[in-house]
Amino acid sequence: MAKKKSRPVARKSKRNVTPWTPADEKKLRKLAGTMSTAKIAKALGRSVAAITFKAFSLRLSLRLASSNRGRRLKVSKKR
Repeated sequence: MAKKKSRPVARKSKRNVTPWTPADEKKLRKLAGTMSTAKIAKALGRSVAAITFKAFSLRLSLRLASSNRGRRLKVSKKR
């Protein structure tokens, strides 16, 4: 007698996913570049990863203007 092959059961995701509303996107656009990603995440009640991914998909820069990250050092010329 042959065994019956069981089909995999479709499972729902156990993640807590909250859809982005237009108001959330507007607030993200307003806060992007003015405060840290962690502070934006706290203000919107989302994770840092969610903020980063959504900003990327909206083509927003989260880089702070006051940040020195990525700037070149000025090297004085020797005389």
